[in-house]
Amino acid sequence: MNHVEHINERKHRKMVEKAQRCVDSHVKQAMAASFIPLVSLPVVYGICAKMIVKLDKIFGIPTAKGWDSEIVQDLMVGVVAAPALLIPVLGAGVAAAYVKSIGENYAKAVATVVGASAPQELSDSRFVARQVKEELRKIRAPQRDKQLARPKNRGSNSYE
Repeated sequence: MNHVEHINERKHRKMVEKAQRCVDSHVKQAMAASFIPLVSLPVVYGICAKMIVKLDKIFGIPTAKGWDSEIVQDLMVGVVAAPALLIPVLGAGVAAAYVKSIGENYAKAVATVVGASAPQELSDSRFVARQVKEELRKIRAPQRDKQLARPKNRGSNSYE
């Protein structure tokens, strides 16, 4: 590994560490917000959108207006869990898991794109958007497969 690659690897590692701290901070905000039952869903959604913007800044990538909302909508995994956000104690755990999942998946996708792209490619917001969405699809595919592979509980006979 040459000196330039070592510096870039170290810089990349620091961005990933800073991104994890950003996600952790937003998870705490979501937990706090979830104790207010009727407003927790839009507040958690807003926390996710703010987190996406901050993660983009950490990784130094350009984004178009509305990118944060588009990504949060693409990453929505907790729509089924939304009613749980209405129950204060249960909602805190659900909100934390939801924000953590979105933040970690997004940070992983962006880190991969930043690590694999040339600087001139990263200045093109359309290129970045396509690449990040593709990485998110790769990250979510095993998660979806795992959920689909779970056996359905239809009574005592698990072979149905």
